[in-house]
Amino acid sequence: MNARQLFWTCLAISLSLHWFMLQFHWSRPQADAGDSIVIPANFDLSVASPSNGLALEQGTVPQEGDTQHEKAAERLRKQALKRFLAQVRSAVERRRLLPGRDVSHLIGNVRYRFRIQPDDTFADIAMEHSSGTPELDDAARRAIEAASGTVKRPAILKGPSWTIVITVKYQYAL
Repeated sequence: MNARQLFWTCLAISLSLHWFMLQFHWSRPQADAGDSIVIPANFDLSVASPSNGLALEQGTVPQEGDTQHEKAAERLRKQALKRFLAQVRSAVERRRLLPGRDVSHLIGNVRYRFRIQPDDTFADIAMEHSSGTPELDDAARRAIEAASGTVKRPAILKGPSWTIVITVKYQYAL
């Protein structure tokens, strides 16, 4: 078989496969209604605990719907926490270049650890990794301090405090 015959054979096989694939129906089968997850429109996590006002003899029997609601509530809490932490990061990034000291000519990354308290203020701010330039380290710390308390957590996240690590990046704008 020479090169020309090989080319035409490959072309014929390719066209045949494409024609076969076009004839195939690429639709997904419908999901059963039992696979859907019901997310309650208004729920309170403190109400969902089984120990609210019941005597010891009156234990609740977990029902299948309760576990679905608990999973849905946990998923909503995780999504809310993820959005809240993204907002905290964005608030710090917006305050990187505060007026007073010009650090726009410097490049580096500074990593800080701090605790977000229940009132949404930041505490225990500590540098984990320096950029090597004290001006950038100070600017990042001031950005974190300035962002403290500016982002309010949603009601579903009220109560606990979190310790997070954030890297503040300074680089030239492209």
